Amino acid sequence: MDTLYDWNDLTKIGVVLTSLGVVFTCLGVMLFLDSALLTLGNLLFIVGVSLVMGPQRAKAFFFAKNRLRASACFFIGVLLVLVGWCFIGLLIQGFGTLNLFGNFFPMVIRLLEGLPVIGRVLKLGMVQRVLHRLNLGGQSRNV
Repeated sequence: MDTLYDWNDLTKIGVVLTSLGVVFTCLGVMLFLDSALLTLGNLLFIVGVSLVMGPQRAKAFFFAKNRLRASACFFIGVLLVLVGWCFIGLLIQGFGTLNLFGNFFPMVIRLLEGLPVIGRVLKLGMVQRVLHRLNLGGQSRNV
């Protein structure tokens, strides 16, 4: 299994850019749909995911036949945010994101459970019940 030390430099940079993209997008939403932050977040996220996966695998991921509609929603949402229609763009982009990356959420939750502060919150009984109902995994104990 790969560890952080086995990753190459482009993958590490991609993880940082993807994380920054998520942070800027969240800031843009919290600051009442600030188009500059949302645009920056979208661009950092797309570049970061492409660096993590590699150009060929990213192309194969986004343009696979079974993901074509979700990819179209995602990229149309990004374009709508770029032209200033932030609310509609975020709704369409969110739909595409859930359909594209929905299978990765349990893995992300599992990763977040290992972090010091966030992990404690995610291990609370009430949060575990919500994660279990959403089929996002969480700890494998009876909830």
